[in-house]
Amino acid sequence: MSNEEARIGGTNSVSETASASDASENISAKPVGIFYGWWIVLGAVIGLSLGYSVIAMSFGTFIKEFETAFGWTRGEISFGSTVIGITAIIFFPYAGVLVDKYGVKKILIPSTFLFGLVMASMSLLTPSLWHFYAMCILIPLLGAGTAPLTYSRLLVSWFDKKRGLALGIGLSGVGLGTTMVPFLASYFIENYSWREAYLVIGALIILVVLPITKFVLVNKPKDKGLVADGVVLTDKEIKHRAETEQAQSHVRVGYTAQEALKKKAFWLMVGSFVITGLTTSTLLVHLVPMMMDRGASLQEAVGTFAYLGMSIVGGRLIAGYLMDKFFAPYVVVVFMLGPIIGLAVFAMGATGEMAALSTGLIGIAIGAEFDVMAYFTTKYFGKRSFGAIYGYGYSGFKLGASVGPLIMGVAYDSLGRYTEVLWGMSATMIIACVLILMMGQYPQLPSRPVEKSSR
Repeated sequence: MSNEEARIGGTNSVSETASASDASENISAKPVGIFYGWWIVLGAVIGLSLGYSVIAMSFGTFIKEFETAFGWTRGEISFGSTVIGITAIIFFPYAGVLVDKYGVKKILIPSTFLFGLVMASMSLLTPSLWHFYAMCILIPLLGAGTAPLTYSRLLVSWFDKKRGLALGIGLSGVGLGTTMVPFLASYFIENYSWREAYLVIGALIILVVLPITKFVLVNKPKDKGLVADGVVLTDKEIKHRAETEQAQSHVRVGYTAQEALKKKAFWLMVGSFVITGLTTSTLLVHLVPMMMDRGASLQEAVGTFAYLGMSIVGGRLIAGYLMDKFFAPYVVVVFMLGPIIGLAVFAMGATGEMAALSTGLIGIAIGAEFDVMAYFTTKYFGKRSFGAIYGYGYSGFKLGASVGPLIMGVAYDSLGRYTEVLWGMSATMIIACVLILMMGQYPQLPSRPVEKSSR
């Protein structure tokens, strides 16, 4: 193994390379007060509220505007969501590898800046569908570093015993953004135009999120002389921790990405993510135009979407807490009952309060899902290749999310309704529950020494 590979492996290990004396000095320097990890959590909330996932989920807010401005059909517009998803499938695993190799900030900072630029440039769209599809390629290509994958890597580095709670709070930024961004977009659409809406979104990403990624976020607790969870150690514990870190500095715990691909649990996990993306993300893209087809105004339709964002936040917080207390697959299956019921109610023509309730049931499951990706990855495969394995799982989710909206858009163009597709997706969620239950108990993760370079 080369020196560079050894350095990369050290970055991924559960215990970072450190001498005993350095570890003692770093740990004893821990300040009294709020653990800095919670500032990382807050930074993740803000960053994810304007990250790639939120923008992708808010896609439906602009569908009616594109129909009016350019005369595109709903199927043609929905194919843009498919292009976004396919691009994410191709590039997100590489983003995970880059995060593992170079660290979170070296990927997150440039990605945030470029993502802000590409969102602002959406205001320059022309009537050419090819221009639209080209932009749909750039959105995930340049914004991959702003997705939950990157922030999850930060959170699992800063928290151990409170990992589920930290993931629940931090990743709730997606739910917060899902509530806020459609309202923001609809305000500018109704008072100015959809072009100004995209300009404002891009500006907020650069002016608000970029400084946080640069000046607030820190890759690892050790970089600030801290340890995971912010625990306060006695002198004896400090010495023991230093000795342990020295002993473990040449050991990596967990599976490589290649090894994970050979595990049944990996494919069961990815299969459940594909189905969840197929069902829940499809509704996200078409919710606003579907509610407007049923008589709602843009503001009323976006108001229904807001229930989704709030329930995503609730789902993340509750799921994160419960997964720390109970066996995670059981928790997830309970949450998955929400989309089964919610999609069925939408298939029956829900409007008003019933539509809001159904949206909430689906949002709770979406909130839990992204926590589950990070939690399952660490529990079943370890942190050795967290970024790459998470990237594969997220690509599975995006595979479903890229196909579903297109199916729904084509069905609408052909049938003039969504009913049959909604019934089918409700039934499909039952399969996702079965796959999760088949994953089995958490494995005993392998612990192996890091190979020395021969050079």
